[in-house]
Amino acid sequence: MPNLQPLVTVGYWFSKTGAPFVGWVAIVVAILIILIFAEGLVVKYIGYRSRRNPPLYRVLSRWGRAALWIGVIGAVLYGFTYEQIPYVSARFWWLLLIAGTLWWKIAILKDIGTRYKVEKSALSEKQAREKYLPK
Repeated sequence: MPNLQPLVTVGYWFSKTGAPFVGWVAIVVAILIILIFAEGLVVKYIGYRSRRNPPLYRVLSRWGRAALWIGVIGAVLYGFTYEQIPYVSARFWWLLLIAGTLWWKIAILKDIGTRYKVEKSALSEKQAREKYLPK
């Protein structure tokens, strides 16, 4: 059973240089970063294909942009951690990345819950009204 005691100490998270990921943890972290970046690309592409539906396009664009930036920042942090560069490879940057990711995704989900539904209904009403108007 792994020793989890260091995870609750301040020195572990705020040390000058973080130890690089080793073994299966390095592979899992690298795969997660690649998957997040790929998610961003796929969602941005799907959003681009749905330009005729502006509310959906806006939501997918925001989600894809968030995933792309999180993937890029994660890759940079992974490189800093691998090279053990002082201060920028500290473990608390990973905590900030995870907290920022959660905050960003929750903000987008809240927006979907409020504005998306209103904009979608307004768009369907507008399309129904313009259906019979000359072009």
